Amino acid sequence: MKIDLHIHSELSDGDDSLEDLVEKIAEAGIDVFALTDHDRTDGWDLASALANKHGLSFIPGVEITTKAKFGTELGFGVHLLAYLPDPDNADLAALLLANRAAREERMRVYVENLRGFHKNLSLELVLELAQEGSTLGRPDIARALQYLGEYKTVADVWASGILDKNTDYYVRIIAPEVRDVIKIVRAAGGVPVVAHPLARNDNDDEDMPSFFKREHFIALVDAGLLGLETDHLEVSAERKVIFDVFAKEFNLVTTGSSDYHGVKAKPNNPLGLRTTELSQLKRILELGTGSKALLNHSL
Repeated sequence: MKIDLHIHSELSDGDDSLEDLVEKIAEAGIDVFALTDHDRTDGWDLASALANKHGLSFIPGVEITTKAKFGTELGFGVHLLAYLPDPDNADLAALLLANRAAREERMRVYVENLRGFHKNLSLELVLELAQEGSTLGRPDIARALQYLGEYKTVADVWASGILDKNTDYYVRIIAPEVRDVIKIVRAAGGVPVVAHPLARNDNDDEDMPSFFKREHFIALVDAGLLGLETDHLEVSAERKVIFDVFAKEFNLVTTGSSDYHGVKAKPNNPLGLRTTELSQLKRILELGTGSKALLNHSL
């Protein structure tokens, strides 16, 4: 059984509409998938209906923007996957709404920073090209720059380095502390899993540790963390071993996934690139109580 639990649509920073996405998931031979758009859950109903149409099993999910602050002034970004939370939980809904608002404000400042280099770029254009109501991110700026003819392709925008996090144009995301978010997810009946742990320390926030800090992850477990996405393109083989050992010690769920965004946004992350073991999916289904999965397979 092929299980991919980290997939994005155009509702956040993916390329594909839900209709096109689910069709591609079916064509890729994936049996079970999770939709994990950034800071939003409103694609679940349609994704579930489309999954049912194709005979697929669907796991409701969301990727939440958070910050880890362990004695550092600014902290560093942590993406937290949450499976099967209650989308109507008041605290979770308020958190996701605040994160989306923070992303739009960040986008306004980001575009203004870039206007000295790309004078025709505007927030209005970015919003016009983005899916209405989508969670905004750097891929939206990349699409706008490509649309303006500044670059031939979206991939060329990324290759130029102008959107790298070590540039003067970059704007940090304002986000809640990860341990607080873990507690909210658990209270909403969800299963919190750290996405691609420490995968981006080489090009992410300067305060992110470049090596495994055991005390940090123990603090997350103490807050209620239930899993780690250890099998991911951006998690090195050496780190995967470390995280798998840690997960076994603390009885955490381990997942593997593609982190699919589409061939334009992430050409190296095809659907089903990495997958989750059936035994781990069963644990998620046992632990998650906030919403229901659509199961068209005998697990």
